[in-house]
Amino acid sequence: MKPTMMGMFTLLMTLIIGFSLLTVAGPKLVTQTYAQNENETSEVGMKNMSNVTGPSGIIPSMSTPGEKTSYVFTSEIENVDENKLKVAGDSFSVHTLVANKGDKVTVNFYNVDDVQTERHSFTIGDPYKVDIDLGFGQNGNATFTADQTGVFTFYCRYHLPVMTGQLVVLP
Repeated sequence: MKPTMMGMFTLLMTLIIGFSLLTVAGPKLVTQTYAQNENETSEVGMKNMSNVTGPSGIIPSMSTPGEKTSYVFTSEIENVDENKLKVAGDSFSVHTLVANKGDKVTVNFYNVDDVQTERHSFTIGDPYKVDIDLGFGQNGNATFTADQTGVFTFYCRYHLPVMTGQLVVLP
């Protein structure tokens, strides 16, 4: 897929997942499947997950209510021949951040790139105006109030068009 089609697909899937979380009703069974080796898989189930969303339909916070804290790292996409493709193989470890309107959002960003001369940024334009610009081995953070709903692109200004993600602020 072209990057623009991939972005549209990601946006569509994010919206579908977000809206499905808002409409959860009744108990759910969440199952996680994992492989301990190539020939064995196991399932771990969690029952009574009726509080996937709170009573008001808002996604509950795993930290202090009304606060969302995220940890985002630089990442490298495996098997990308940057010379052949003429595009960077860089990525964010997290591609979608979700918050509720009014949440205090903190993004902790880490440049863990192996290349010591490589700079990375975690940038969001209007209305949040976040710009964490890091050199090799550095980390930084930004905190803002998610006061406008919608989908907002975050990106590395050094590695466009591939190093992007989205902040989804739910009503």
